[in-house]
Amino acid sequence: MTSNSEPRFWMHETSGVLRPVIEKYLNHQPLRDDEIATMRTYLRQWVGAPVWHPGPELDALRATVGDLKTVEALHGWCESAAYLGMDPI
Repeated sequence: MTSNSEPRFWMHETSGVLRPVIEKYLNHQPLRDDEIATMRTYLRQWVGAPVWHPGPELDALRATVGDLKTVEALHGWCESAAYLGMDPI
C-alpha cells in the first residue's frame, strides 16, 4: 500500500485502462490520441506526488506534462524523468 505522498505506479492500477496503454508504449506500438491522454494523466499524477525532491528540473517536468501530445513527446519526457532518477515506466 502506498501513502498519499508516493506516486502510484502503473503496475498497480486496477481499472484495466492504463496497463494496456503502457504495454503498447513499451512495445513501440502506435498509440491513439485517447491512449496518449491516458498516459499523460498517469504521468501527471505520478510527477505531482509530493515525494519528489523539489527543484527546477521537477518544476519543468510538472509544467510540461500537460503538453505531451505525441509518442515522441512522451518518450522525451520519460527520458528526462529517468535522467533525474525518476522512472515512471
